[in-house]
Amino acid sequence: MKKIERLFIYSGVGVAIALGLGWRGLGTNASATLASVQADSVRIATADVLTLVEKMASSERYLPAREEKVKSLRAPIDLLQKELDELRTKITAIPDFQNNAEAQPLIQQFQTKSQNMQALSQTAQSEAENFNTTQLQEAYRIVIETTTQIASSKGYTHVISTKLPDNRLTSNNVTGLLQEMLARPVVKAPAADDITEDVVKELKLENVKTGAAATAPASSAAPATSTAPENK
Repeated sequence: MKKIERLFIYSGVGVAIALGLGWRGLGTNASATLASVQADSVRIATADVLTLVEKMASSERYLPAREEKVKSLRAPIDLLQKELDELRTKITAIPDFQNNAEAQPLIQQFQTKSQNMQALSQTAQSEAENFNTTQLQEAYRIVIETTTQIASSKGYTHVISTKLPDNRLTSNNVTGLLQEMLARPVVKAPAADDITEDVVKELKLENVKTGAAATAPASSAAPATSTAPENK
């Protein structure tokens, strides 16, 4: 299951499918006629909103900025990691450094820098997560607005956000598989009423590649793990 699908609690673009006509009472021909006209005018489309948002998030509009953000967050972490590696080399070069008085200040310095590394990593992770969240919120808004505009232009009154049933399920665990199933609330619908590709064309996302390599997850801001030096 794609990473981005784990970040969302699935919700429909058009959450209310009920016609909302209300009860008009018995024996009122005018009301019955009105209800019939309203019911006949309902047209429902489908759109794979999750895939559309993923494409948006992986497009040139967002991906370069996300990569730059991760790069800026990693810079001080990589610098501190280099300092830790150099300290480790110095410490382990001292014979029996665990019991050597000469090594103790270096060990203390290493421990302090390791704590700083942990704090810096947590801050970077949080900033990356917030940055990604803001991007996804905007991408979702644009997808919804575009989907709504296209649906209206085609005469649809409702749009259901769904992955089509014929999309292959890819999860290798029960939790992921259930989430994928829940992402497909529409079991059967005419292919002609799916407007996903119309939205793709409108947003110029035809050539956008998706997947772990394209989405630059927040975890890419995390540093390598620093371990305390050990006696050989």
